[in-house]
Amino acid sequence: MQGRNRRILTLLLIMVALVAAVSMYGTRLQFQTAIKEERVRLQELVQSQASLAEEMGRIPRAEQSPKVPTATRDAILYHIGRAQRDFELQSLTGEFIVARLDGGDILHLLINGMPVSMSAPDARTPLDKVGEEPMRRALFGETGTMIGPNHRGVEVVAAYAPIALGNGTLGLVARIDLDEIRAPFIRANVQVFGVGMGLTILCAFLFLKVSEPLIHDLQLSEKSYRDLVEGANNLILRINEAGEITFANSFARTFLVGADGGLLGRTLMSFFEVQAEGVGLEQVVEIIGGEGRQNEIPVRMVDGRVGYVSWTVKLVMDQGRPAELLCIGNDATRIHKANTAQKESEERFRGLAKASPVAIIITDIAGNLLYANEKMHELTRATAVQLAGQGWLNSVHREDRKLVWKHWLERVGPATDKVELRLMSGNGEFVWALWQVVEMGNTRGETAGNIHTFTDITEIKEAQLAMSRLNAAIDQAAEMIVMSDLDKVMTYVNPAFEAVSGYSRAEAVGKTTDILSSGEQPQEFYDDLWGTVAGGKVWKGRIVNRRKNGERYTVEASIGPIRNHAGELIGFVGLGRDISQQLVVESQLRQSQKLESIGELAAGIAHEINTPTQYVTSNLQFLHDSCGTYAEAVGRCRELIGFVKEHPDLFPDAGFRERAETALDEEEMTYLAEDVPAALEESSAGLKRIAEIVRSIKQLAHPGELAKAFHDLNEIVQNAVTVSTNEWKYVAAMDFTPDESLAPIFCLKGEVGQVVLNLIVNAAHAIESKLKGSDGQGAITIRTRSEGKFAVLEVTDTGTGMSQEIASKAFDPFFTTKEVGKGTGQGLAISHNVVVGMHGGRIEIDSVEGEGTTFTVRLPFEELPAD
Repeated sequence: MQGRNRRILTLLLIMVALVAAVSMYGTRLQFQTAIKEERVRLQELVQSQASLAEEMGRIPRAEQSPKVPTATRDAILYHIGRAQRDFELQSLTGEFIVARLDGGDILHLLINGMPVSMSAPDARTPLDKVGEEPMRRALFGETGTMIGPNHRGVEVVAAYAPIALGNGTLGLVARIDLDEIRAPFIRANVQVFGVGMGLTILCAFLFLKVSEPLIHDLQLSEKSYRDLVEGANNLILRINEAGEITFANSFARTFLVGADGGLLGRTLMSFFEVQAEGVGLEQVVEIIGGEGRQNEIPVRMVDGRVGYVSWTVKLVMDQGRPAELLCIGNDATRIHKANTAQKESEERFRGLAKASPVAIIITDIAGNLLYANEKMHELTRATAVQLAGQGWLNSVHREDRKLVWKHWLERVGPATDKVELRLMSGNGEFVWALWQVVEMGNTRGETAGNIHTFTDITEIKEAQLAMSRLNAAIDQAAEMIVMSDLDKVMTYVNPAFEAVSGYSRAEAVGKTTDILSSGEQPQEFYDDLWGTVAGGKVWKGRIVNRRKNGERYTVEASIGPIRNHAGELIGFVGLGRDISQQLVVESQLRQSQKLESIGELAAGIAHEINTPTQYVTSNLQFLHDSCGTYAEAVGRCRELIGFVKEHPDLFPDAGFRERAETALDEEEMTYLAEDVPAALEESSAGLKRIAEIVRSIKQLAHPGELAKAFHDLNEIVQNAVTVSTNEWKYVAAMDFTPDESLAPIFCLKGEVGQVVLNLIVNAAHAIESKLKGSDGQGAITIRTRSEGKFAVLEVTDTGTGMSQEIASKAFDPFFTTKEVGKGTGQGLAISHNVVVGMHGGRIEIDSVEGEGTTFTVRLPFEELPAD
């Protein structure tokens, strides 16, 4: 139907095109004729006007009408102007122009009968201006017509002629726009085209009405035949005498060359996968076989594969000679391949079953054995007779036999794809096998039996057992174990890692080991580490890592490569042990050993200092007492000298009296009487200070303390303040306010003293850092008090303070913010271990950056029970 409509539409378009062509040709012919006639008319008009003007120029001036100007040229222009005005009434675009030559310009005198003012913009134009070609020719004495643009660029028909007068030559031009001449022809052409279109449509309508029944019957017949041939699922071909294909249906084209391929003109023999001497009709009949026979012939298909077609042919004769061959072919490729595949499958199955590393048996639906391959005999060490019938079930371990019945023969419970069971192999031994059953159907889709496979998984089970033991050992290991791929993405972590790092396995797996980086080691450290293990070597050393909560911890680690069975590097494994506490204990042990050495040294120093100090103290006391006696003797001497002065009569010797008066220097004696006692008192105070410092050192670093005892916290603090005086006296004022009612605490005196000493020294250093470069002084305030079951010690300074980030890491081992040489980062870590780990107390930080810090230590009065 669509084809018919397209043909009708094409016919209509052709008829319309013919009508339009005829109409346009006729209009063009008429238009050209009209142009010629208009040129002749304008030429005649211009020549008549020019001739009239020349004749008027020959009339004597006395014979001219008194109503016209007296000058001959003006009279002529007057008459020409009247004629031009009459011409204008007969045309919309017509123009009459009269002009003369003035130097190198054209001077317009009249346009359409109207004089042109000399001041008008178009009164004077250059001689070579576009549109002035007709006037230029007229002024140079030429007569004729032309088609060209005017001064506005519009195409015009122009006639021109010169007017020869006695006193010069004028130019006369008459012109009309081509559009004015063309317009009536265009209107006529549209009318003619419209009439032609109407007649065309009417004729087409009448043609369709008359021919429609005939066309419809023909289309139905053609459609029925085409649908029958094109819709057939057979190859339908017509072959001429030369063996060439003259017709092929859709199925044949698709089968041989594709839906868009060209098949007509090609020989059928070119598609056969058989050898023949020629390609003609006789060779085709010889290969296919003749009428009534069906032979499967290999044929090259469109995709290059070989298909098989069963042909039926009909030979068409013309005057006793073969003229054409009608071929109908059935695609037998699937059947042929199915038969071939079945044969190959049977052979292949026999070969596979024989060589298979998997035990295979085939049973009927009742479980009776139909076939068992060599591997089944090898696993069970049973003969074909022993396996016959349901004897193969006896090779299944007694405990697993019920499983076979329930999940297969009796179909109890959900079907199981794969089941692990044991096959007895004689002498009480067994092998582990993975049992799987696949239903075997027949051609009717019914279940005819089952195929059973038994895969030997004994080695796998043993490996799984070993793996489970290994996993259990890894999970129970105290060391951290981490595995990662080549990109350092963690693939496994054991429980020890979770406990130490704070990251659960779900949080760690899939993340890189960078989440553990603490920033304590430079990038070069990590580059050397990963470069070592990437090179296939084992790296050993210590790493400072960061827990999930931000705390740092030190790991004694060993990291090595993981290789696959081919020796290729596929990842890394790391074993680590948290030695943070060990480092603190070791540092504390070293500190204790140092303190013990100091204590022993202090005891020796105290012994050595105490003896001379006692001598000096005794001598000072003696001097103090002697000074009193000496002062009394001096006093008596003064009395004696005074007596001598008062009684000269008793001592007449003037020399004696003079020596008596000068025996004592009063000023010197007054000075000694005042300063010597003060010097003795100052020396006594210094000796007492020496004794106090020695005593504090002995108390703070007392060697040999192995067990806790009750001690006075105030005394411990006072001793620490005394010993650390040199650290704080130059930068801060010390304010120690003890709680005199504070009960003794059950503690290790030396360890607690070390904690207090660390806090005081840290406070002094913080104040010194804040006051660097100034003359000011900070303050250290120490308070003790009782709070429930705890004795509380507060140490407050006005130093630099700490940010929250730094405060959270203050107790981490080896963490310090002091400059190099001022600290090891172990003081607060040891203090935390002493307070929390050794005494069950608490130590807290309250710090404001830029203002100061308060350390609060809570120590139990008595030994607290363990949690």
